[in-house]
Amino acid sequence: MKIALDWLGQYLAPVPAAEVCAEALMNAGLPIESIEPHEATQVLDVEVTSNRPDCLSHVGVARELAALVGGTFKMPEAGARETGAAAATLTSVAVEDAEGCPYYSARVIQNVKVGPSPAWLVQRLESIGLRSVNNVVDITNFVLMESGQPLHAFDLERLAEKRIVVRRAKKGEKLIAIDAKTYELDESMLVIADGRVPQAIAGVMGGKVTEVMESTTSVLLESARFEPLTIRTTSRTLGLKSDSSYRFERGIDVTAAERASQRAAQLIVELCGGTLAPGVVAVGSAEAKAATVSLRLKRIPEILGITVPTERAVAILASLGFGPKLSGEVIKCTVPSHRLDVEREIDLLEEVARVYGYGHIPTLDRVSHPVQPEPAVEKAEKLIHASLLQAGFTETITITFVPKAEAEAFLPKGMGETIPLAHGGWNGEVLRPSLFPSLLAVRRTNQHAGIPDARVFEISETFWQEGDAAKKMPTQFRVLSILGNSVAEVRGAIEAVLYRLNAAAKVVVAPATYSWFVPGVAGSVAIEQGGKPKVLGCIGQFTQELQKRYSLKQSVCGVEIQLDPLIELFEPVRRATQLPRFPGVKRDLSVVVDEGVRWAEVEAAIRGSKLEHMEGVDFVTTFRNKQVGEGKKSLTLTLDFRDPGRTLTSEEVDAQVKSAMELLAGKFGAVLRA
Repeated sequence: MKIALDWLGQYLAPVPAAEVCAEALMNAGLPIESIEPHEATQVLDVEVTSNRPDCLSHVGVARELAALVGGTFKMPEAGARETGAAAATLTSVAVEDAEGCPYYSARVIQNVKVGPSPAWLVQRLESIGLRSVNNVVDITNFVLMESGQPLHAFDLERLAEKRIVVRRAKKGEKLIAIDAKTYELDESMLVIADGRVPQAIAGVMGGKVTEVMESTTSVLLESARFEPLTIRTTSRTLGLKSDSSYRFERGIDVTAAERASQRAAQLIVELCGGTLAPGVVAVGSAEAKAATVSLRLKRIPEILGITVPTERAVAILASLGFGPKLSGEVIKCTVPSHRLDVEREIDLLEEVARVYGYGHIPTLDRVSHPVQPEPAVEKAEKLIHASLLQAGFTETITITFVPKAEAEAFLPKGMGETIPLAHGGWNGEVLRPSLFPSLLAVRRTNQHAGIPDARVFEISETFWQEGDAAKKMPTQFRVLSILGNSVAEVRGAIEAVLYRLNAAAKVVVAPATYSWFVPGVAGSVAIEQGGKPKVLGCIGQFTQELQKRYSLKQSVCGVEIQLDPLIELFEPVRRATQLPRFPGVKRDLSVVVDEGVRWAEVEAAIRGSKLEHMEGVDFVTTFRNKQVGEGKKSLTLTLDFRDPGRTLTSEEVDAQVKSAMELLAGKFGAVLRA
């Protein structure tokens, strides 16, 4: 915003030197880009932040400087003698979109003589980079730069039916603007139309057909307010910007429209020799609702870190037009209509600070900030992510709602019901009770992209309703869901995660039935740590029906487990034991058992036997062939033995292996594989 000092002198007396003005504005949050001479004056290029549209005018900057450096501020005079027929008999205004245009006013000036502007007006405009057009147009631009309120002058005789209709554009409508370019309009754009077609793009630019020219004798003077987002959207869609749209986008003083209209009408009568029709044709309200904000005195030192004398704080707010009233330890203020940025107590604190001077706030050489340790929950989740990423899985983030049919396919009977969305969209109707439908859809997307074996995981919320929704809150769990290409793969992923969280805990899988998994290739997933295993989820291979539903060519397996109980097992500080001084002894044992014997049963039996010096037992593999026998299988396991105080002999270990074999033979009918 360019501000000419001689022009500024019309509203502020005395006007300080350019350097003084620049420093004061800079320190108050309005940086100065440059100071340039123009004929007998100097021009400041002020960088006005988006929250201070009140400073996009000479009056606004004058008001600001009066508070910052002192001086007398005065508003320009407005008002002219009205004669002749009432404006309401000469034109009419209809607003079809009150939301887009909260206020629209029209004044009529007749018998004007359009021609060159006087030298003082031309000089004012040229000093800030505007060219002179004619006296009427120059006056609207002058008042815009004076008050910050955009105006527009129409040739009344060229308006069809001599009336104004504020409405949205119709499909296919076009407008030749005053820049001589044709713009195609759409239904989202607000226009100023006459009785037939659009004659201006509201808040952006007027039309060529009704612009004021030398032949114009009657002027309809527009002064209005438009909804900022509407103007911004239209301006960007058309790639058309103007001084008016720049201000409307940021917000306009509610009361400025009427005052600016009177001011422009006065100047047109004075400089163009016209007569002002009595009254104004207006739709909407130009009155501002008085907003009050209070400032507690104790908050000044608490927030600013310095003490500002109460009298000085009150004086600052008074100079800015807030009408402060001190009531005990509180300053009550009425926000002036031009300060759209002031809504809360902290805004008043900022006003006090910037006028009092940021230089009064001491700068510390050192700033201390207490460093808090990373919460265990966050650290645990990072470990989970790291473990799965390192194992070759890719994290996904999917939408929380899914089609109802897909959700119900993963909700066991009797468990509850899905939760419908109030407004279901094309890609979802209910909140998902499982992450499986979302991950299977991701798998399908990857398959279409040439990656049929994508391995993915996600951590998110699941929801379903148990019982009467009016009496019982929905069930909600955070879960970890993993998709891979085999049960062993996804089980290994969970085991890797658990090992990183707590090496003492272990995964226990038991046969179970789930409608979405292949019978016999499904199980429950439990976590055991020094006690009874706790079931937290499920694991298995998805059925052929689901494979077809999601158009998957390769078989896919998944595991889903509740996250919070998993995180509760996390040990931020890992427990460690001293490295053994003496070597251990490993012995592999291959036994033939019935097909129905599970490894978990074998492991539990051996661990329960408490073989002397046994440190651990691990599964190696399962083997089946004709030699093993029909209905039989061979289990290979490894037994670890160690004595912390000495090296074990082969004879001692052989004896324990023999005891283990006798145990398995007696309990499961196991025989040593030849």
